[in-house]
Amino acid sequence: MTTALRKPAMMLMALVTGICLWVSQTATSYADICSSRLEAEWTQLYGDSTNYNTPDHVAPTADGGFVMLSDLTSRNFGPTSLHVIKTDASGGTEWETDFFDNHYVTEAYHGYDIQQTRDGGYIIGAALDDRSNGGPLYRAYLLKLSSTGQVEWNWAYSTVFQNPVNSVQETSDGGFIVTSSTYNRSDTAPAYVFKTDKDGNLQWDHTFRYSGGGPTDFRDGQVFNAAAETSDGGFWVVGRYYDSSTYYPLLVKYNASGKLISKRMKETSDWGRLDYKQIIPSADGKGYIMLNAEGLWEIDRSGNTLWNLRLTDSSPELDDISFLQMNQVDDGYLVLGKDQTSDDHVILKLSAEGKTMDVLRQEIPGYTGNFNNASLLQDGGFVYLNSIESSAYLQLTKFKLVSQGEQPGEGEFFLDDSEYSVTVNDMIDIVALFKKPDGTVLPVTKETRFSIENPEIASIDEEGNIIGLAPGLTSIKAEYNGQTAAASLLVVKPYVPKPVNRISEETGPAKSDSTDSGSVVPGSTDPEPSNPVPADSGDTASGSSDPDTSNPGSADPDSSEPSTPDPAGAEPGTSQP
Repeated sequence: MTTALRKPAMMLMALVTGICLWVSQTATSYADICSSRLEAEWTQLYGDSTNYNTPDHVAPTADGGFVMLSDLTSRNFGPTSLHVIKTDASGGTEWETDFFDNHYVTEAYHGYDIQQTRDGGYIIGAALDDRSNGGPLYRAYLLKLSSTGQVEWNWAYSTVFQNPVNSVQETSDGGFIVTSSTYNRSDTAPAYVFKTDKDGNLQWDHTFRYSGGGPTDFRDGQVFNAAAETSDGGFWVVGRYYDSSTYYPLLVKYNASGKLISKRMKETSDWGRLDYKQIIPSADGKGYIMLNAEGLWEIDRSGNTLWNLRLTDSSPELDDISFLQMNQVDDGYLVLGKDQTSDDHVILKLSAEGKTMDVLRQEIPGYTGNFNNASLLQDGGFVYLNSIESSAYLQLTKFKLVSQGEQPGEGEFFLDDSEYSVTVNDMIDIVALFKKPDGTVLPVTKETRFSIENPEIASIDEEGNIIGLAPGLTSIKAEYNGQTAAASLLVVKPYVPKPVNRISEETGPAKSDSTDSGSVVPGSTDPEPSNPVPADSGDTASGSSDPDTSNPGSADPDSSEPSTPDPAGAEPGTSQP
């Protein structure tokens, strides 16, 4: 269920002017990244505080919306289920579902990948924490959903110790190619790949084992990260292997039946130094493009290098950037990267021949850079999924490229209130908001600079949290992109109730000689009460000592614990193929 928060923490807003590093002289017609900047178009929140929400993956859908995969765990420490949310183009929830398969003896499912399929449905790559034989045994797991989130089928695969799904991709025959890594109880860690039909039935699998002869070469991780289908029905699979205390990039070719045809290993002058994370068909149709953290490599259909571009070596401004995601566009590639020591992000436009056309480097405060939770879009923007408020909520933010001529200051900047009050030693938070010309309202608290007129009365931090220090009246000033907003702040002492003076029944009330109205003078007639109580009102007469029996504070507070969510969309699992 989508939930609004008063002040989401770590707002992923970016309205900072980007820095163009260079534009190649061969640059052609494309949306000028160099003359643009990244701006947060919208942010949406999902979930509720009764659960832990751990983001796994986000992917765009054919209708312009997005699909999100996360792990959902009750704060009562219940089982962990898979949670899927489908949104429209603005991040509004269209449907959501939970999945927990009771067919297995398990406490958790962990998601890794989700992609839309050609029939409009969704394929999920996950891991099953199988405890049937005393576990835990993390088995590769696939879940197929319909276009509306209904379960169509689900299967578990392999029986090794650790076997999560690193990627899942639909194939031309409607089936799926799945890449994985493993870890056996024998302390070996071969890579793993398998192919299924359209219903999830296993067609073939292969465990890639490499040992260079060293005693530990087989223990620290042979990994398959991604796969690309070839024109003959086979697959190129990329990842890494370990040899003599060093990781090397790995490229393996399989035929349509899963037989290993060739492999390419070790570093050469035209080969990478780091493991490949992604492989896609090349824009020029000659072969395939592979991406690792330092750049791109194009190979032909036989696996020979056509060209390589070590982006981190090409410019001092890029030597600290890690590149972990790319998209093919009409005339080349878009690449997303992040500085390893700061909040700077880089978007590059490359030609089909690997020539740099545009580069945008820009700071985006608060973005942690988990690229599995980001998805690069065809227009040069991207979406990012993270969790906030101690994993109580998921937060999805869409960043878009906008022209430098469209100034972010155009619009209205304001605070969520004009008057605030707080008790000494207590804290409140304020929210800074920006209303764009089209009416869209964005939280911009993290990008706002706050100050207090009288800092001895109260303090305010960069996230808008105010702490009362001493009683008094002061004002708050907020600045955002050249606009200012102000509000008053009243700090008061804590309320301390005074003790009630009980009248002794023995001594009675003190006597008074006063003859004011309402007093009784010895020998005189009792006056009429100034506010007579109607006889039929049911109220206790003046002077009665009967206690007030309503006592609103006596009711027990609601002490019920949040219930474990009833997982939706779950169907009985099927046996292992």
